[in-house]
Amino acid sequence: MPKNNSSVQVQDDTAIWLAFKSGSELAFDYIYDTYFSKLYNYSLRFTTDTDLIKDCIQNLYVELWRRKENLADVQSIKFYLYKCIRHRIIQELTKNNKLVHEEDLEEHYNFEVSFSHEFHLITRQISEENQARLLKAFELLTKRQKEAVFLRYYDNLEYQEIASIMQMKEVKYARTLVYRALDVLKASIRKLASVE
Repeated sequence: MPKNNSSVQVQDDTAIWLAFKSGSELAFDYIYDTYFSKLYNYSLRFTTDTDLIKDCIQNLYVELWRRKENLADVQSIKFYLYKCIRHRIIQELTKNNKLVHEEDLEEHYNFEVSFSHEFHLITRQISEENQARLLKAFELLTKRQKEAVFLRYYDNLEYQEIASIMQMKEVKYARTLVYRALDVLKASIRKLASVE
């Protein structure tokens, strides 16, 4: 029976992570090379301070290498790293008085989404009017809705991973956040279409 992509990814991530924890520099280099730009792009959603982002990512990798033998096993390296970098960025923003309390994240962090090259290729096939409607509707989402939609549909993370990254107490909150965002998008697109 053929394996699905997610189970293959879990097996690959598990093997790479175990090799890294055992001291493999090759596995560490793979993790660094594969995820640095993804972590950088994700971090840009919270702040435009590129020096802070680079420092946080570098410090994260240094800390991972230093503590490798004591780290827990992971099934998804991307999920683990996203959770770590989000925590570090918020911690640094708070420490530098750019964020008062993590509870105030909704108003203070700058989660902006820029669409990928693949997104633009797909949207070229959609009429220009529909694309404009989608972009306008997307701007109506809250920052947390944008982040959840980004994690779900751009990075293909599961709801459980989204809830953990965004520090939600239950998975249902992540699912609800995404569903509400999709409802807002649908209603906004319909409204924009009827006005034109």
